[in-house]
Parts: sequence; structure tokens; C-alpha cells
Amino acid sequence: MKNILLIDPLTNDYKHGMKKMYPSGALILIGTMCQDNGYNVQIIDMVANDVSLNQIKDLIQSFNPDIVGITVNTFQTKSTKEITRIIRQISKDILIVIGGVHSSALGLKIFDDFSDIDISVIGEGEFTFLDIAKGKALSEIKGICYSNKMNELRPMAENLDYMPLPNLYLVDLNKYIGANYETNNSMFLMASRGCPFHCVFCNKSVFGNKVSFRSPSKVIEEIKWLHEEYGISEIFFQDDTFNLNRKWINEILSLIIDSGLNKGIKYIAPFRANKELVDSELLSLMKRANFKWLFYGVESGNQDMLNRMGKDLTLDEIERAVKLTHDMEIKTRCSFILGLPGETKLTVNDTISFLKKLNPTDADIGLATPFPSTLYEKYLKEQNYLINENYDEYRYGGNYIRTDELSNRDLEFLSFVLSYGFHHRWVLNLPLCKIVRFREIQRLLEIYRKYNIGKK
Repeated sequence: MKNILLIDPLTNDYKHGMKKMYPSGALILIGTMCQDNGYNVQIIDMVANDVSLNQIKDLIQSFNPDIVGITVNTFQTKSTKEITRIIRQISKDILIVIGGVHSSALGLKIFDDFSDIDISVIGEGEFTFLDIAKGKALSEIKGICYSNKMNELRPMAENLDYMPLPNLYLVDLNKYIGANYETNNSMFLMASRGCPFHCVFCNKSVFGNKVSFRSPSKVIEEIKWLHEEYGISEIFFQDDTFNLNRKWINEILSLIIDSGLNKGIKYIAPFRANKELVDSELLSLMKRANFKWLFYGVESGNQDMLNRMGKDLTLDEIERAVKLTHDMEIKTRCSFILGLPGETKLTVNDTISFLKKLNPTDADIGLATPFPSTLYEKYLKEQNYLINENYDEYRYGGNYIRTDELSNRDLEFLSFVLSYGFHHRWVLNLPLCKIVRFREIQRLLEIYRKYNIGKK
């Protein structure tokens, strides 16, 4: 029996004691499918279990793996290089396989940065990894790079009903904090993959623009499994967009209600705000199914900016969707990104005004990240607006960009002011704010005036 070790590496900015919301869905899926095929599987989440690079060597030697699979995103490159170097020091016979959004985006360029790996998986990885585990000839496996060669890509799955119920005992759920918007027992579920839209900043190297769905009955089966087997009482749908297919989502919601899974379980989902995808009838059904939060990707309060980023969305549609959601007494969380093509002081001011107007329940506000092989990264390189191209230094919320009018320092400051202003509810607008916050805002405004916003 082969020993298969799956590793979720440290983030580039990892510090002792950092927490994670959820385990890697990719590793749990691959691990479950490998177990179902008779392999001995272990998962190491280095962040959740606070495993240092010094400790990982002992863990690898103790498990004695035949294959090590590593999932890597752009914020995990530094640790991944160190892990692969350590594995290669232990044994030249261990097969090192990496996959995930970063390796999928880089293609053959992956070997320039990760010289110790044997195989890089491109796109959906579970069947590809199983082929590798079974010892299939590499030349016959779709969706891999090896020996500086790239095989034919594996077609994206037509539907996702092959996905088994997840064996969450492969990880220690107590090590994760979950989303915890409504309860302390939180887990995610993926009901669909892919997104048909074409935002320039989005890294879609794994799932692309084609959308695949699980049957509603399969979705309901997993909800019951999570609730009954693991005591999960909050489920976050990790789809790119949950409301793309009206017939499909209506059936899921109706099944949740009819099976009583709207009692004792609360739900969170990402939504598109397009007029044809959101209306009161759908939101009413969401409410009955006990959906407590909907996430909307707003990104900017300036229509020209939305057009430039390929959002295929209007400000009126966003405002309408958020209002309808609030009218149904469902909470909203809206994301905003600063620094995309064409960002200026005027567009940032428009975003501030629009965020105030929307008044979502919560908001994520940050700077754009130039993920590899995206149209956004290509644009930054062409315009010489990319400040840092070293992925090993990338981190969540990092600052690597500038625009024609705003320096990277300007953007970082504006992002801070916008986030601070929202999360303190603009200070002057709400009577419950403490006077200390008013003084903090006064100080920030003084800094803002001295900062000479717009200096390159």
C-alpha cells in the first residue's frame, strides 16, 4: 500500500499562532478519493497545526511517503520551495507533485521556481493525482507538466457528482476557526465550480470559465453528512457564484426547506448582483432556507472602473441587489478592490461614496493582487506599474502596484482610510461612536492632507 502525504504549506508571511478559517478542500477531496482507492493518506496543514519547516522534516521521515502532494497558491511559494528542498534531501525516490492555482497559472514556468518537483498538476487535480498514484505512465496522464514537457490538458468535469462525501477526520476541525458568522461550528461546501465572467484580476487557472454543478440531491446529502457526522451548524458555499442557475438553486433551496435542513443550520453564499440573477422571489426562498449572509463582489463605486475590470455589472444593479437583500433581512458582505486599471483619486472617492450609500453589513476592502498569468498582471507589466514581481514576498493584503495617478504608497494609505472609515461607520454619521474614534479620524485626515495623495 502506498503512503501518500498531502501538505498545505505555510503562507509567505506566516507567524507563530496564525489561524485558518478552513482546511484545504482540494486536499480533503484528493485524500478522500485516495483512501477510497486503498491508499494510506495523511494530511499536514502547516498553518493550522503550527508546523515549522524544522518540524516538517521529522514528520515526513516518520510517515515515509511514496508520494508527497502539495497544494500551492501565490501566497505559499516560499514555504513550498523549502518543503520540496527538504523532501529531496530526505530521498530522491519520493515523488513530489504540486498543484493548485499558482502551478496551474504558471504552466511550464513552474520549473524555473520549483526545481525539486517532479510533476505539476494543471487544472482540476483529483483524477490527475489518482492517475499518478496508480503509477500510470506520465506521458499518458492529461493535465500535468513534467521534465519540462506539458501534456494535453484534462477537460473540466461535466458535473461534480463523482465527489465523495468528505472524510473530515483527515484533518482536525478543532484547529480551524471557520467563518463563524453565526455559529462556532462552521464548514464549507462546494456545490459548483467555475465562473462564466471575465474579471481581469481573477485567477481562474484551475476551473476556468466553464461552470460545472453537483446535483441538488448530492448537495443535500453532503449538508446532512456535515451536520450529522461532524455537528456542523454553519455552511459556507464556496462556489464562485451560487446564483448562476436559477432552476438549480431553487431546487437546492426547496430541498433544504422540505428536508428541515433550514433548522439548526445557517448558510452563507456568494452572489452575483446582476439584475437577471437576483430578485425578491429568490431572496425570499433564501430567507426561508435560513441563509443569513450573502457576499457580493462590488469592487468599485465607479462605473468606468467596473467596465475596465470586465465586471459586466452596473452600479444600479449592485445597489438594487444589496437593497433587496437588506429588505429581506439577510446580511450582506461586499468586497472592494483598490488599484485596478484606471484608479484615481476621483474613482476612489466614488468608491467611498458608493460604499456609504450601500451601507452593507460588512465589507472587505483591500488592494488588488497581480496573480500570475492574469490580464491584470499583464497590464501592470506593460505599463511598468508592477512594483514587486517576487512571489515569495507576496502576502494577503500586500501592496505591489501603482497606477498612473496613485503611487503604491498612496494606494496603501487610501485602502487603510477606506477600511478604517467603514469599520468605524464613518464616525461622524453614527451617534454611538466613541469620541476617541472621532479624534482618530481627525488625525487620519490631517495625515491625509499632508500625504500629498497623487505623488508618484
